Amino acid sequence: MEHSGARLLLQVDDLQASIAFYTKQLGWELLERAASGPVALLRIIIDYDVVLIQRNPSTQLVPKELEAHLSRWLQPKYSSPKAGDLIYVGVSSVNAVEQNLQAKDCKGLRKEENPGHLHKLFVPDIDGYTFVYWEELTATNAEIIEMYAAGADELESAIAGLTENQLSLAQVPGKWSIREQVLHLIDLELVTIHKVKFALAEPGRAYQGNGFSQDDWSVGLDYHNRPIHAEVQLFRALRQHILGLCGHLPDALERTVITKDREESVAKLLKMMAGHAKHHIRAVQLIREQRGC
Repeated sequence: MEHSGARLLLQVDDLQASIAFYTKQLGWELLERAASGPVALLRIIIDYDVVLIQRNPSTQLVPKELEAHLSRWLQPKYSSPKAGDLIYVGVSSVNAVEQNLQAKDCKGLRKEENPGHLHKLFVPDIDGYTFVYWEELTATNAEIIEMYAAGADELESAIAGLTENQLSLAQVPGKWSIREQVLHLIDLELVTIHKVKFALAEPGRAYQGNGFSQDDWSVGLDYHNRPIHAEVQLFRALRQHILGLCGHLPDALERTVITKDREESVAKLLKMMAGHAKHHIRAVQLIREQRGC
């Protein structure tokens, strides 16, 4: 079967058990398995493939053979989450996915809805990952502006009163701290606003930007140790700047840029930024609740 390369590499404890779980419980499709050795290629949904590789296998692939499988199956830029991470899969109907998984007696399902943003279904697996099937919800332009405008107050409220030591708290070791959550949120905003400004200034223009690797930026920009308060002030200023432009320019939210594979409107970009900020603000709140600060 044709595939364009897996975007995901998952380490699993028992390859055979994991293949059985993903195909029988979650309804994934097994595309290919190495003739010998602990590696397999599966399809979650159309255009979303994943490579499974066993941790500490009893039988090893010859290094050259393993490298050949991975180079053939994986995209050049793939992600390799750690156990405990959330893995997002976009679908057209979260309710349909939930009904299908319930029919297979899948355990531990949990739904969450952010009005105007996303409908999510959290699905734990047997290897310590949680898959989040998500569906984008519709919102009017007025609702998008309201959600986008609320972000600065929500962020400042989420970190109010925290000391520098508390900003370095995380839910568990190895996960992003409050500090890292905030700096990532703001950097994504900075990257995306460049596209928004092109859409507002030159509607319909072709736009090409570099890919954004959150892990590379986190390491390269030292999220772990940096102060955040100047960046939080910048976040408010950025949002006020864009809101001012949207209030001043006619049909601002309908203006678009053309990227490699789609047309993106200002409304869609602002909605994405509003939802992204809300996701990380909620992560900060969960850390505070868990750590009692």
